[in-house]
Formats: sequence, structure tokens, C-alpha cells
Amino acid sequence: MAASTTVKVRRDGTITLLDAAAHTFVVSYEDGNFSADLLGADDDEIIIRDRGEIVGLRKGDSQAGSLSWSVHLRELTNGSADVILDFINGNGGASGALTSTGGTGYEQFLLDVKLGIEGTDHGESADGSATFAKCLIRADMSEGDPDVLNFSATVLGGVTKTGQA
Repeated sequence: MAASTTVKVRRDGTITLLDAAAHTFVVSYEDGNFSADLLGADDDEIIIRDRGEIVGLRKGDSQAGSLSWSVHLRELTNGSADVILDFINGNGGASGALTSTGGTGYEQFLLDVKLGIEGTDHGESADGSATFAKCLIRADMSEGDPDVLNFSATVLGGVTKTGQA
């Protein structure tokens, strides 16, 4: 199929949090301000020089990416229903015990974060997505009209992108 000519807007996006045991949490009441870096090269570059002249480039250390988004505050916690703050801390109410996506070697509770981007409604052969693996998610709150939860995440496991074939 040809490359899409449909420009995507925030109405086309959906953020989903995933644990390692297939529990999911679809983020709602959000501002549509999801931001991600390192969608391209994700390694440090080591510039090779010969007496000051650039003669090559090598891959260096893998880099951690970052994500951010915000939602309107509805609840801080809930013992019988999933709310976002419980889910990112691994104690989702309705989901029960959540399982970190980190596995061995990662002490903190980590989740995968998936940004789904609608495509089929716009005549494309598939929806697009970017799944960010092993994310350490932090949250802060600010009062206002409405109150807002701001999320930032460190991406430790890279990104997998999908789209049209």
C-alpha cells in the first residue's frame, strides 16, 4: 500500500499501559499531549577522528528514552477499580496483582506504554502503534480547573513500531 497522506491528530491516538501478565489500562480523560523521544537512533554516537578529521562513526551506549503525557484527575486510588495511579505503581484495584515488565535485574515496577494511532478509519490498511518497553513511570499533580496528573516515563527497553505493510 502507498504511504499515508492522512495527517494524524490527537484524536487519532490512544495510550494503553500494559503489564507483563496481559493486564491493560486504557488512559482516558487525557489532554492529547503525549510526547516521546528516541523514535530514531537510540545509541550514543562515538565519533572516530584521525587528527581532528571525522573518519567514522560507531555505536556507543544504548540510551534511555523518555515519554510524557497528562490526564485530568478523577481519583487518586480505588480498591475495586483500576485507576491510573494504582496501575503505574503495580497495585491495580480491578486487575489485582500486576506483574512488572522489567523481569530479572529491574527492582522498580515497570510497564510497557503503547501509543495506538488510528489508521483504518482513514482508509489505511492498518492502525499504527509505538510500544515503549520497560517504562519507569512517575507522576505529579497540579491543581487547577481541572486538576491534572502529569506523567513522565523513562524508557529502558526500546520502542517497537507497527503500521501498514
